[in-house]
Amino acid sequence: MRYHPAQILLHWLSAVLVIGAWVVGAIVMERIPSSETTQRIFVLGAHMSAGLAIAFVVALRLALRLSLEQPARAMSGSAPLDRLARVVHIALYVATLAMAASGLALAVQAGLPAIVFGSGRAPLPNNLADYAARGVHAAIGAVLISLVALHATAALYHHFVRRDGLLRRMWFGAGERRNG
Repeated sequence: MRYHPAQILLHWLSAVLVIGAWVVGAIVMERIPSSETTQRIFVLGAHMSAGLAIAFVVALRLALRLSLEQPARAMSGSAPLDRLARVVHIALYVATLAMAASGLALAVQAGLPAIVFGSGRAPLPNNLADYAARGVHAAIGAVLISLVALHATAALYHHFVRRDGLLRRMWFGAGERRNG
């Protein structure tokens, strides 16, 4: 059975947004010299906007997951791996929402909303690492990207090793779908 088309759309949208926000936050921002204030504010605005979008999309995904009938859980052929899959799926939701919350906390601590989305007259903080929420945000980010990699690896395992059609459940197109 397939997931509802809205769940499929939100799944892939959240994947693109999470990876994009990670690239912008962990790679692009780190390469922009602190003297490039205008560029840093623009990139930080994109990162913060993506974070807000992620929080909204994942909350909507969770609401749909709880309100729609879901396909039966996929089986890997291994009870420990099946339990791990359940833990990873729950952890993905928790880590994603915790990432958004820690980003919001960092933004508030550093006064970023007014700087990035306001007049832009206030200077950016010299170092966001000076704020406690920055360490939390970075740690959750590492956990989240690790979970995404584990999730993707498991999907590829099902597709290429088990050849059980698992990816069809979370892809667009014709096929049997549960109503809901």
